[in-house]
Amino acid sequence: MMNFIKIILFLYPLTVLAQSSAKPELPLLEKGKTVLTVAMEDIGYFPFYYQENGEIKGFSVDVLNYIEAHSNYDFEFIILPWPRAVHLVAEGRVDLILTLFKTSKRKQIYHFIEPAYANEINQLFTLKDNYFEFDGQLQQLTPYSIGTIREYSYGEYFDGASYLNKLPALTEEILLKLLLGKQVDMLISNPLVFNQIIAKNKMNDQVKAIEPYISLTPVYMALTKKRKDSLVIKKTLGQLTVQLKASPVYQKLLTKYQLNFK
Repeated sequence: MMNFIKIILFLYPLTVLAQSSAKPELPLLEKGKTVLTVAMEDIGYFPFYYQENGEIKGFSVDVLNYIEAHSNYDFEFIILPWPRAVHLVAEGRVDLILTLFKTSKRKQIYHFIEPAYANEINQLFTLKDNYFEFDGQLQQLTPYSIGTIREYSYGEYFDGASYLNKLPALTEEILLKLLLGKQVDMLISNPLVFNQIIAKNKMNDQVKAIEPYISLTPVYMALTKKRKDSLVIKKTLGQLTVQLKASPVYQKLLTKYQLNFK
């Protein structure tokens, strides 16, 4: 059974999570089970993971449920801000992160579980009274400021466009405030996430999406390289991901969470 641990890591030192860097490699939840800690954001990342009536749900959670049912691994969720999440998995203080784009730099830091288990789109948003010419060429965006999330990747196409004026923020909620306050001209986000935030704040009449999409990018689970058994875990999770993707269950999950991108 998956466990939910809420640890506000930005208020406490890292010793809250681990008394030393030499944490046990095989913590046991029950006989025969190895616990892997999983980083996730408090605000969620719909539809991959989110909280509903106190329960953690989502596409990634259902994938972990499948892995639990077919392996000796169990998972404990640890809630923390995104920049701290990627840092602590890199440091080996947390084992797994659920939604990461693969880049050359990140491959040096994390084990990516192959194959990718989903795809994600990213799209530009702006105020409805703004008009921008955009046909997919990023050079068209050079005159404008673009809000982004700190430590996020939006795919190598956008990430590599160093000539763009990118202004990082901590959360999508902050990005929305920056856009409404006209402190950025536009922002980039996953529309499945950002459209929910727009609706929650009742701003549908003020914000619009810009087409075409910026990217369609594979989403991976990423594992710390600091565990001594990390290669074994990587192999097992990869095999189970292949098994899941070949099953009817996988297509049902894609449909359920609207992740059947063409």
